[in-house]
Amino acid sequence: MSKTLLDVQTETRVYLDEVSARQFLDSDVLMAANRAYQDVCGAVMEVYEQYYETTTPFSYALVANQQEYTIDPSIVKPTRVEVNWQPNVPNSVSSRLIPIKMNEVRGNMANTNPQGSFFSAGYYIHGDQGTQKIGFIPVPTIGDTTGQSIKVWGIAMPSDLINTTDNVNIPYADRFTYLVSLRAAAQVLRKGQREENNAQNYITEYEKGIVQMKSFLKDRQADDLTIITDVLGDDLDFTTMEAF
Repeated sequence: MSKTLLDVQTETRVYLDEVSARQFLDSDVLMAANRAYQDVCGAVMEVYEQYYETTTPFSYALVANQQEYTIDPSIVKPTRVEVNWQPNVPNSVSSRLIPIKMNEVRGNMANTNPQGSFFSAGYYIHGDQGTQKIGFIPVPTIGDTTGQSIKVWGIAMPSDLINTTDNVNIPYADRFTYLVSLRAAAQVLRKGQREENNAQNYITEYEKGIVQMKSFLKDRQADDLTIITDVLGDDLDFTTMEAF
């Protein structure tokens, strides 16, 4: 079963020891519930960010000689970027780009068009989340009208809960949604410094629950070795490209 905003609001009022809005308004509970919800989602991301990874990429059109493009503001971390550099060629395919930092580029960013393959093409991200830009090196020279040449997968932060039927988007919600309600209740109890002691008790219980949740989620992921990724083959020199 999934848990909804209504479940969170109901359980929050259980912690507040009131079944209807007497001391605390519904708006107070909703605001606290969303703050707590985002806090729990952030804790999930610390150990299991793949849970929030998009399964369908965001797609954009290439524009000839345009280096940077605005991407969806829900993405807090791109995980894979693919570009079809020749969208006007039948049966052309996309290639994966490697992430880079702007200060890693050895040449001029706007003057890194290769004369050969795009084997070492890269992308960088900058700007705040609401207006973040993705930039490509080399600069695309061919545009398209399909809107499908750029594909970006990433970790997308869940939006706030608005409707009572909105699902709580965390792993194993049946077990861990109580953490949202517990954290929300603590915040509401602090309104006007009404019940600081009880609020602190809830916070302590919440923090212990977060630790238990993280431990549980770590053990639920695929068993594998923790290794250092070999990046020896990632060439960051985009000015001297080898042809196929």
